[in-house]
Amino acid sequence: MRVPVFLLAAVIGAGCMQLSGQGVEYDLMIQGAVDWELQPLLAALEHKKERQIEAWTYWTGNIGRLSVVLARTGVGPINATASTLVGIENFHPKAVINQGTAGGHDPNLQLYDIVLGEKTVDFGAYQSEHGDAGSGTKPDRWHPAFHKLNGVVYRAFVGDPELMAEALQVRNERGRVVKGTVGSAFQYNRELDRIAWLRRTYGTDSEDMESAFAAGIATAMHVPFLAIRILSDSEWNHPQLERKAGDYCAEFSVKLARRMEERTRIDEKGVIKRN
Repeated sequence: MRVPVFLLAAVIGAGCMQLSGQGVEYDLMIQGAVDWELQPLLAALEHKKERQIEAWTYWTGNIGRLSVVLARTGVGPINATASTLVGIENFHPKAVINQGTAGGHDPNLQLYDIVLGEKTVDFGAYQSEHGDAGSGTKPDRWHPAFHKLNGVVYRAFVGDPELMAEALQVRNERGRVVKGTVGSAFQYNRELDRIAWLRRTYGTDSEDMESAFAAGIATAMHVPFLAIRILSDSEWNHPQLERKAGDYCAEFSVKLARRMEERTRIDEKGVIKRN
């Protein structure tokens, strides 16, 4: 989600749910941090049922033959991490998409451009060199720190190539669709020099507060993942946050789900085929 701090308080399966030893499986889980990043998705969800699990809300249903879970994660790393874990353990999705709004780090990106997460990275993770008292705080002494999951060090979490290929075929009526590095941290950056430093240091094209943390959980649990983020603002060229972007990204995600459903069929033996 992209929201001012003062407001803060896939593998494609069959088009229906399947029973397995682990319980009910869904084809896709699509996440949004807040209600205004979910409305077109909720409107598209057929046979909708709401389920509350502790602090996190989920809706189950179908988009065409695709069985879908929508997740309102809540804002920030703690919510995104917990909601993703709870969602995967309860609904067993075959793929996870984290979608919503973001601020621009790349000066060339414009309002309503969409960044598909070829990589997602936690740009709040760093370590600093020693500095004597009185020497000030200097970003040139800061260096990225990396997450370690299942004994593997991740400089960034790679987006699933099949989900990426599908998303690249979906048209954004209001801007471009580009592959890039989606950055996440519990931050809202408006200083151009800091944004430029983050881009140089972490290679980020956009910033939000959830994607990288959802990606880390999906990666650790071996579930294909893709971040989809639309620019709701950019300090470079449109500093005012446009909440309508939340609808536009959700509309894009609906079109992606429908494309995935259309390209999936089941043969007479129940085997999934790709058209």
